[in-house]
Amino acid sequence: MTETEKPKDPYQQYKDFKWENPDDFRNGPMADETRKCRDIFCCLIFIIFLVACVAVAVLGFYYGHPSYFLYVYDEDGNACGKDGEYKDYKYLYFYQVISNAKKLEPGEMINGFCVKECPKNDFKDKDTSTNNKINLECVPTKNNKDCNVTFENYYESKPILNRICFPMDDEEITIDTTNYRQIDIYDPETKSTFKKVVSKGDVITNNGKEYVSLETVSGGNSQDSSGRLINWSYFSVDRLSTWLSDLYVTRWAIVGSLAWSFVIAMIYLLLLRLCAGFLVFLVIILILAGLLILAAYFKLTSDDHDPQEDNVYFNTYTALFWVFLVLALLWIIFIIAMCNRIRLAVALVQITAKYINNVWCIVFIPFLFFVIVIIWMVYWIALSIFLYATGEFDKEGSKVIANFEWDAKIRYSWWFHLFALFYMTAVISAYSSFVYSSSACIWYFTSEKGIEAHPIRSSFKRGIRYHFGSLSFGALIIAIVRLIMVWLEVVKKRVESTSTNKTQSKCFKCIISCLQCCVGCCGKCMEYVNRHAFIQIALKGDSFCTAAWEGFGLIVRNLGRFTVLTAIGTIFTVIGTIFISVVSGVIGYFLITKVSYFSDELNSCVLPVVVFIIIGLILGLVTMSIFGTSGDALMHSFLLDEELNKGQAKAFPELQKFMNDER
Repeated sequence: MTETEKPKDPYQQYKDFKWENPDDFRNGPMADETRKCRDIFCCLIFIIFLVACVAVAVLGFYYGHPSYFLYVYDEDGNACGKDGEYKDYKYLYFYQVISNAKKLEPGEMINGFCVKECPKNDFKDKDTSTNNKINLECVPTKNNKDCNVTFENYYESKPILNRICFPMDDEEITIDTTNYRQIDIYDPETKSTFKKVVSKGDVITNNGKEYVSLETVSGGNSQDSSGRLINWSYFSVDRLSTWLSDLYVTRWAIVGSLAWSFVIAMIYLLLLRLCAGFLVFLVIILILAGLLILAAYFKLTSDDHDPQEDNVYFNTYTALFWVFLVLALLWIIFIIAMCNRIRLAVALVQITAKYINNVWCIVFIPFLFFVIVIIWMVYWIALSIFLYATGEFDKEGSKVIANFEWDAKIRYSWWFHLFALFYMTAVISAYSSFVYSSSACIWYFTSEKGIEAHPIRSSFKRGIRYHFGSLSFGALIIAIVRLIMVWLEVVKKRVESTSTNKTQSKCFKCIISCLQCCVGCCGKCMEYVNRHAFIQIALKGDSFCTAAWEGFGLIVRNLGRFTVLTAIGTIFTVIGTIFISVVSGVIGYFLITKVSYFSDELNSCVLPVVVFIIIGLILGLVTMSIFGTSGDALMHSFLLDEELNKGQAKAFPELQKFMNDER
């Protein structure tokens, strides 16, 4: 290379980018009259996909046998309560649950037989004199022909789903008071008291107080053994009914929390419009103050250590002092260098908040897509049950639930059914993202002109009429990536279970893990590319590949602006989500504790307040997700406006005072 030659800039083509038909976009997104159907081939692929979904549905719903799931199965594969001798024995009792749990062998965790009634902890009528075993009324199995249960594995239970004997405490426990005592044991780990049935010989009396030995507390009793695994008494029927009662008493407040959470979200967005700059300035000062405080702390700490005697501590704290001091200096330099971009990002945040406040109906659109996803998931799960029950019933492999043997056709159908889950949810997500982006772009170019554009309705129409092929193209890529991730995980598990060479197994696992990491990174990159490609489609009506390329070029040409906007947008998103959920919980707490209509019948305010916080969190996440997508769309719109008008954006001219001539 000679001295006169300059190194080639790989991004020069993006910096020198010129709009091919600028007059088509000067007034905003391309009008419907000039839009064309794009990526029609992907529409055909989606239609073929729907036909294949119908074929799989016919296979599952016609050949499936879901009636097998109405019963539970003992360790021999017999259905409890179905026919013959099992008709009156409809409950499944796990007679080795504690012993198998102690062995920590998951493959042997399912040892159960069918019983007529779920046993209670009634020791009076049980024979415990022979080998500490209790006889139950059951249908014998190959492994247990006497229906015996050791005292350790015997637990009181109640039927769950009217099929399985689930460990639960009864309100009253009848015991043989001649040989046994029921005492209270305090557990310091859980800070709770549970009841334990012990032999009278294990009770020690000292100074009028009764004790039991440590061995008795930690060993061999069904009541204590199950209690050590799971604190079943905490999930008692009484406690559950109390929780449900509290939710029922506060049901109208829970419904009302949807309304006040929405109002809180709108108030937060209004605050962003009014004082986003102050909040960003406050965050910048707090970060700088935190770095300086940490630097000062480590400096004072290092001065407290003698460099001769505590050389390691002195050097460590001194190094940390310089690290945080340098970080504080770099933070100051970064803020000074990016000052104009930060001001631009703040202005765009304010405009984004203004957009959501003006087009407030956009907040309800995610719930529409949420309902669509729920409907799809219900259908998918129902078909999964039928598809799982397609094939030959496997009696030997059926334990607790029915098991079936699949042929190649069913296995391939299952893989396609899993792909359908990923693809359809990705299509719904892509379409919703397009609606958010398109609405923001239309509003940007029409709000200042007073044009009644109906951005949401227009966006729904454009997404279906012109760009569904492009949206399904982007969703197809995401679905394929997710399917590959699942396939790699299946291969990884199969290698672990079949390989006899541990060294070779670890090598394969390492390779597959690296592949999973690479595919996962590609998936994240594609999600980011899709997000900006859908915005370009909303603006220019291009095909997916063209929009993705131009979106990438736009980001490269304005990398600093996008970086700062993403960082500031993330800060406001996190703060907003926390603000909405916490304020929603506080309002709900004061409402149900101060209003006599609720407080007079309320047992505890904990669970209703948790529900208030969760509702606020969900609505906050929904609002902030729209905020993030809309912010990116408005950024694209502003840059399009700026590039088409030679650096002087026509819409929202107040943004120009925050501009930096440097690209």
